[in-house]
Amino acid sequence: MSLSINKNTKKYSILPMIILFILFYALFSPDRIKKTFSLIIHERNVTNEIWLIPLATVISYLYIKQMKRKVASTHNFYIGICIYIYLIVIAIGAFNATSFSQYIYASLIFTIPFLMLFVTSHLNREEIDYIIKRIILINLIYSILAIILSTNYAYFMNLMGNPVDDYRYYSQYRASMMIGSSITVSYYMNLTLPLCFYLFYSSDNRKWKIISSLAILTNIIATLVLLSRNATFTMLVITLLSFFLLRAKRGNYKTKVAMVVGLVISGIIASNSYDLSRLMNGFSSQGNSISERLEAGNLGIYIFSKYPIFGSGMGKFFERIYDNRNISVDGVPGLVDPHNMYIFMLSELGLIGLCLLALIIFILFRSFSLMRNKILRRTGYITLIAFIINQAGGSQLINEISYSVVFWTYIGLFNAHSLKFEEKG
Repeated sequence: MSLSINKNTKKYSILPMIILFILFYALFSPDRIKKTFSLIIHERNVTNEIWLIPLATVISYLYIKQMKRKVASTHNFYIGICIYIYLIVIAIGAFNATSFSQYIYASLIFTIPFLMLFVTSHLNREEIDYIIKRIILINLIYSILAIILSTNYAYFMNLMGNPVDDYRYYSQYRASMMIGSSITVSYYMNLTLPLCFYLFYSSDNRKWKIISSLAILTNIIATLVLLSRNATFTMLVITLLSFFLLRAKRGNYKTKVAMVVGLVISGIIASNSYDLSRLMNGFSSQGNSISERLEAGNLGIYIFSKYPIFGSGMGKFFERIYDNRNISVDGVPGLVDPHNMYIFMLSELGLIGLCLLALIIFILFRSFSLMRNKILRRTGYITLIAFIINQAGGSQLINEISYSVVFWTYIGLFNAHSLKFEEKG
């Protein structure tokens, strides 16, 4: 079972196609598709990704077994141990569950995306390169779509048959897309931007140089018009780190000059064509968005203080399916989502859960250090740094499966590249 893609053998395994399908499904499938043949919780359909990803994983491993691909990795083993301990902590949390369906659903959307990390570990370098290039193309399309939707959201929602009363009169709107809310979209842009820089700096192919440069420019404009302050700050960090840490093989000076010019142009286009005032306003704790997040964070810390070791359990207080976004626990008010992964982790999985996440991130940094490709190695570091910053302003890794699938797939690509050297070591 193979496809004609590889430069040398003219054949590729089906594994990259499965991984790209899952990525494409997470990014482009609308809710009505994702809710088809899905579980029903509190009379609402959720997402079929909770069975589609395991199914794709089973198919992938059947193929991997047929092709006799093996990856022996100490780092993957340690990550597997961490996930096993997560499952134990989650199981302990079941004793606190008030809604078994909420508990099961919350547990599934957190744990299932881990599968993508292990599936991608079986990719070879040619397949990794192929997938990265397709990821850049997908991001270019997604960025352009996000830019267009920001000023034409009602028109496109009307085309899809969705109600438009909430945003009919907006000249500019923070567009939600298929992967999630505008914040989730902007964090997806942050996750992909380091890979765009990687291809731009490392590729000798003129076509991919142009495509990656366009992807960088549109990604930055899309991030700006989505008006997330955290994402904009992260985008600046990524750009600076990429500019100083990623080195082209030759023509480095010209490449950097071209990139600076492109960044200036994208900034001018965004500032002249869109209202970006939100990015400069609202940092005071008196702002509505900031005050709500502080209140939600305070609630999460209060829950953690009641269940400090193992947490309160998945979905006990911060429900995944809800009618009211405002909740109260023992008179302490807050949002149903604390918008901070670290506080979210502490409140539901306790100190053990947060320590496990920190350990996984540390293991990944160690794993990435095995890559001999300096540009790709540093791109992996930058991607992890972007994720760490992003999740101080969001909980997507825990409660949004589509984002989590994208994240673990990207991390799996870096991990897979490092494992090839580990096998030889």
